[in-house]
Amino acid sequence: MNCNQCGHTLPEGSSFCNHCGAQTLAVRDSSYRSADVVPDRLAGVGSYDEEHIIFTIRPTLIFVLVRYIVAALITVATAALMGVLSSMKVQWLTGSVAFFVILGVGLIAFANPIYHHILRKREVYTLTNHKLEMRYGLIAKIVRNIPLRNIQDVTVTASVWQRFLNLGDIEIDSASETGKIVLDDIHHPDRYANLILAELRRRN
Repeated sequence: MNCNQCGHTLPEGSSFCNHCGAQTLAVRDSSYRSADVVPDRLAGVGSYDEEHIIFTIRPTLIFVLVRYIVAALITVATAALMGVLSSMKVQWLTGSVAFFVILGVGLIAFANPIYHHILRKREVYTLTNHKLEMRYGLIAKIVRNIPLRNIQDVTVTASVWQRFLNLGDIEIDSASETGKIVLDDIHHPDRYANLILAELRRRN
């Protein structure tokens, strides 16, 4: 074996040249290989248990839309009534009075669906590979976390109307102090219940 710098003959197994002091190629290659192997071996450490989201769902929007439709019908009916009274030439019913009556009825009618719409947007259920997280609350935000290890059973219940609309409630029995947890009015509840059960089986 010869030195790659000065060409001087090196003894077998030598790490440095006795003539110029340069490091041999064998030592460099060995250090490169060890540097490559160690990060690859350590790269996967801790990645298996990294938390990731499996699904995020909210209660159905159907009942909120129904409230919007009812509010719109009430407002239209009020406007029609004002038109009929105006055609009958009711003395007290001026154009401005009819406008404010329709506006007031519309505001009152739409207050309920808007409230429930905001309430639905604030109610979020998230399943990760570690826990089931529930966020809800209109003014004050409440967050509840149920570790998967505390979940004992998952059941889907649905009334006749819910089955007709492909909805259902997911009931979760927990070993924690919170007891039973209900996710209300979920679209395709069987699918999400199976995802929860599959994650429980994977962890066990």
